[in-house]
Amino acid sequence: MSRFPSVYAMPAKNVIQFPATVSAPPVLTIPQELDYEVRSATALFEPITGAGVVNGLGYQNFRTDTEQALGMVKERYQIVQNQELFDSLASALDGAAPARALEGAKIKPSTSYGGAQAFADIAFPRLTEDLVQARGNATALTFRLLLWNSFDGSSPVRLAAGAIDGYCSNGMIFGSYDLFGKRHTKGFSQIELEKFVGNSFLLFQEKITELRRETFAPIELKQAEEFLKKNFSERRAAQLLERFAIEAQERGATVWALRSALTFYASHNSSQFSVRNTGQDSAAAVLYGRENEVASLFSSRDWRELLAA
Repeated sequence: MSRFPSVYAMPAKNVIQFPATVSAPPVLTIPQELDYEVRSATALFEPITGAGVVNGLGYQNFRTDTEQALGMVKERYQIVQNQELFDSLASALDGAAPARALEGAKIKPSTSYGGAQAFADIAFPRLTEDLVQARGNATALTFRLLLWNSFDGSSPVRLAAGAIDGYCSNGMIFGSYDLFGKRHTKGFSQIELEKFVGNSFLLFQEKITELRRETFAPIELKQAEEFLKKNFSERRAAQLLERFAIEAQERGATVWALRSALTFYASHNSSQFSVRNTGQDSAAAVLYGRENEVASLFSSRDWRELLAA
């Protein structure tokens, strides 16, 4: 029997209605892992055992397919369905993407906390640029978009633009856009979404030029150590410095090698940078949280000073 027996007969509450968009191109069909609907039910509790339940002060979001509770939210919070996000992104790409950019696009879906947070990492192999590294070998950077949705009130609906390093699958974020604000109450604009998507392709080209400078910008071990100690705990800084030494063997002792150490930390649940197993499938959320963490470092004054040294 359903744990939410009265909800299915009720009109959907606090669900954002998107403007009509064109149908998603086949390449952006929502992955099965993310194709679930979320509804909201009044939170109930029993203050005195046996006295009956009363309405709480918020709502419980839940998946209709598994009836998994996803998180408590306040009345103003609005649900943004994954399918609606995919359709709107597809429409934005249809109007803003360069010719043939969508060909061969690959979607890597993931979720955390039973679906309370959902991620779609979309790579565009047609938009790939080679980077020659200081040691003379090369790697390829592929344009990516990262769509991040949540149903537990913990984060905004976000679209980020960046790249994936073909040598080691490290991901990096260049810029992001919050579609609805942290509490899912900000008005959605398809026009603004299309503007961000269009600018993302230009940003990718600008960042490639910047990264080519990094690949030949030398850095001393002491400089890397000082940067890491300033921005991380002592333990994490030591781990990242060790990773930098590994990256430098392949890429040269450069700012690019330090970036690669940081993006490796952000992209991999490895023995060196493991995600603690909480039993709540938290890995995807933790890793994308790390990506945002290091993205802010790459736009910091400390990072710019490394390039200027």
